[in-house]
Amino acid sequence: MGPIFCIVAACCLGPSQIVFEPDELQLGELRVGQNPMVRLILRNIGKDPAEPLKLETSCGCLAAGTLPKKIAPDQAAVVDLRLRTLSLPTGPHAWRVRLTYAPNAENLAVQNEVETRLSTVVRRELEVEPAIMALSLGAGGEAETLVKVKDLREKPLRITGFTSTVSGLQVRQAQGEPGEQVMRVTVRGDQIGKSEGLVRLGTNDPEYPVLEVPVSVTVRARQSVRLSPERAELRGAAGTTVSRLVRVEKADGKPTEVAAVKGAEALGLSARFGNGTASSMAATVRLEATLAYGEKLTEVEIKLVDGTVTRLPVFLVGE
Repeated sequence: MGPIFCIVAACCLGPSQIVFEPDELQLGELRVGQNPMVRLILRNIGKDPAEPLKLETSCGCLAAGTLPKKIAPDQAAVVDLRLRTLSLPTGPHAWRVRLTYAPNAENLAVQNEVETRLSTVVRRELEVEPAIMALSLGAGGEAETLVKVKDLREKPLRITGFTSTVSGLQVRQAQGEPGEQVMRVTVRGDQIGKSEGLVRLGTNDPEYPVLEVPVSVTVRARQSVRLSPERAELRGAAGTTVSRLVRVEKADGKPTEVAAVKGAEALGLSARFGNGTASSMAATVRLEATLAYGEKLTEVEIKLVDGTVTRLPVFLVGE
């Protein structure tokens, strides 16, 4: 386990009944591959029991734990955030954490918000590629990818063990280039649906006891629609706008007509589509986004005019 940071006082959106203690937390210098736990303290300074409803962060690298159900007057509660640093570029970072709560637990229709801020400086000694894995495959099929670890220090660490929290996902050591340690990750499409978890790589270095790579596995039912590519990656310099074209094609050879693309707005994606014709049966979907620092994984739903629905994993990488 990495270091644990605690946080105190309030950066509020208007007068607030719940406050963070303190108003800003500086995490100091962190190295890529370390995953510290950030402990948020929520205090109710009001006269009524309050109910936390939702905790949002400005970076997908911050994973929130379970919110308390209620906080009594003049009482405090703890929420833990896990900061995953593998996908972060070097340099300074700052993130917002926003809590939505009901100031009176008996009336959830009335809601307030309160914010706090976390900041750190990231230094890189390790390169782990990819920092987030997204595997998409059809039922009964098999997918695999490689995880490459490169230590930039004079005395590199050694991977001593590996495991996964995703059922059916296997991790094995593979041959890599000089200076690289490579793991082969494979999964079979035995169960339709989406599962998420971690690939954990144990090392002999006490500074990096475990490297955790988030992984998402989507197993699709046998479909009458083909996507090319099966996963869209939008990669570029942070702050730039990039786009990716995806072909959507029906297996029956008839012109493909897209009715709607849903879910793109969640990460600031825009989507435009064009339908197939007699001369070109495939429809196209163009995804576009202005990239923020770091890596984010989402998916969009593509619905055809005939009612068929398919899902496309989308990977955003701002460098």
